[in-house]
Amino acid sequence: MSGPDIAARDAVHRERALEAASSFIVQAPAGSGKTELLTQRVLALLAEVDAPEQIVAMTFTRAAAAEMRRRIQTELSSDRRPEDCSAEHERRTRALAMAARARN
Repeated sequence: MSGPDIAARDAVHRERALEAASSFIVQAPAGSGKTELLTQRVLALLAEVDAPEQIVAMTFTRAAAAEMRRRIQTELSSDRRPEDCSAEHERRTRALAMAARARN
C-alpha cells in the first residue's frame, strides 16, 4: 500500500473517531497523534452530551490521562479562533472546542 493510500485511510478513520454516535478505540504507535485525536473526540462529545460525566475515556497510563485532561482544559479555556491556528489538526481542535463551549 502506498503513502497516499495510507494517509487517505488514516483520514477516514480519524473522521470516524469523531462521530459521537458510537464508541471508538484508538490504537497507534507513539507520535502518531493519538492524544490529539482523543482530545478532539472528547471535545466533540462535550458538544453533544448533557453532562461531561456521560463521557468515558480510558488510557493505559495516568500520564496520558493527565496530558489529555490538560489539553482539553487548555482548549476549552482558550480564546483562539480556528483561523489563528497554522495546522489543520489545530484548526479542527479549536473548532471542536468552540462547539463544546457553545453547548455549555
